Amino acid sequence: MDAKNVPEQPEDESSNTKDPMQILEEALTLCKFGKFHLRLLAATFCCATTIMSVTTTTSYILPIAECDLDMNIMQKGLLNGMPFFGQISSSLLAGFLIDSFGRRIFLVGGNGIIFLCTLIEGSSQTYLMLLFTKLIEGFALSLCFSAVGTYLTEFCHLQVRDRLLLMNSSFTSVALIMAALLAWAILPIQFNYTIWPGYFELHSWNLYLYVCSIWSFLAFVLYWSLPETPKYLLSHGREKEALDVLRKIYAENSGNKKDTFPIHSLNNSGTIKQTKETSLKKKIVDGLFEMKELFRKPLIFNLILFSFTTFAALIVFTSMRLWFPQVSTIIENYNINHEEPARFCVMINDYMEGIKPQTVTANETTVYECVPKISGGETYLNGLILGIAAVVSVVISAFLVDYFGQKILMFVLLILCAIFSTLLYWTNASLQIAMLISCTCALLQTALCLQQNIFVRYFPTTLRALAISIIMMIGRIGSLTGNIIFPILLNLGCMAPFIAMGVVSLGIAGLVYFLPNVAKDNKVTGDK
Repeated sequence: MDAKNVPEQPEDESSNTKDPMQILEEALTLCKFGKFHLRLLAATFCCATTIMSVTTTTSYILPIAECDLDMNIMQKGLLNGMPFFGQISSSLLAGFLIDSFGRRIFLVGGNGIIFLCTLIEGSSQTYLMLLFTKLIEGFALSLCFSAVGTYLTEFCHLQVRDRLLLMNSSFTSVALIMAALLAWAILPIQFNYTIWPGYFELHSWNLYLYVCSIWSFLAFVLYWSLPETPKYLLSHGREKEALDVLRKIYAENSGNKKDTFPIHSLNNSGTIKQTKETSLKKKIVDGLFEMKELFRKPLIFNLILFSFTTFAALIVFTSMRLWFPQVSTIIENYNINHEEPARFCVMINDYMEGIKPQTVTANETTVYECVPKISGGETYLNGLILGIAAVVSVVISAFLVDYFGQKILMFVLLILCAIFSTLLYWTNASLQIAMLISCTCALLQTALCLQQNIFVRYFPTTLRALAISIIMMIGRIGSLTGNIIFPILLNLGCMAPFIAMGVVSLGIAGLVYFLPNVAKDNKVTGDK
């Protein structure tokens, strides 16, 4: 038979009826993992370091800046918690905007605002100025935090998605190490530079904040060079733009030309309607219409459960992590002034007793002199131990999660957290204290990461950023609450905050049983 007369074979019918999101997954798999994803990971690392810097830098400057800014212990707690107050105020709006207008624009804008705020923060001359700047940083931080994990996962196919989420969590741990190293390098420097006497003076803690601004600047530049995610574009009817992004990723990773990308359409089933550019008002209305699905069964019940467990976990994790440098400084100064070792609570109580300003008598006039408790090398070394413990915990969990599952592993980690925080009462060596607090924080961070892996899969693409924003808004309320009540509990007794943290960890472990089981293939997320 003449080849010209051979009837054309029909295309595989199943390929014409594939869901657009299934085709997108195939396209991402064809793009593989390459140079584009390395740029994406670099941006994610800088953004994760920025996020941690906004909250962590404060904890390192508390001891050295307490006299310059005239802070008492309650004001320190408020300053630690102020970025979380900013996040609480804007998280819902951030999630709604990110789901309605895209991820990239808010990652670029959020990091840009944080960069400007950090420069102003580094120039702070009063406690109120620093407090207000931290509040604004919290607003911008919610834009970045709600988008960064979603942005990362939506560029990756299923085979690497879990590993990249865990890598994102390890970036957070590495950020803790970077913050400690920079603090160790800069804060001990005798730096006092007067530009305008009595009005504008710079100290080592100002310099530390200036240096930390580099991370937000790098994140701003890197995200500016990256496109919007194809999953977001496809879910909003912008198939041609999504396909163009995929072609660019394919070309960058493979070195081939864009027109050699084997997939020519993401809309074989005809289920995606091409949409014209809509007005701001229309986008807001559409976003509100989609949002109501989040508050229906079964999503609403698990949204509440995720929110409550995150709230409880962050009360423990954030307060212990952010007060760790101050606690380390207390222990370090006690060991310098006392020859005999003492139990943890004796050292804390000694600090609480001597927290009032020292009195100095000069020319028969009594004046009050603020004498700061300066951090030494041991405090910064403890910060490194915390970061390293967090990295090790995440890496080990990445191997164990496939064998035991996320829920069982979370349960074990939370039980260990309760044990470690309770053991603090019987310790008298600074290294033991550092290890117990570091392990508690590291295990809690890993448990939160495992939970994030569950809820990132559980909620559909069009509601994912909003769901994450709601969960993290409730969680940030926990962070703010923990930082405010920690000094109050310290006034009641040394072990009050640590016993409370152990009890909370046990309570979260009990709630893990009720978390939903999410298939590894992501089938239940509703990505359609």
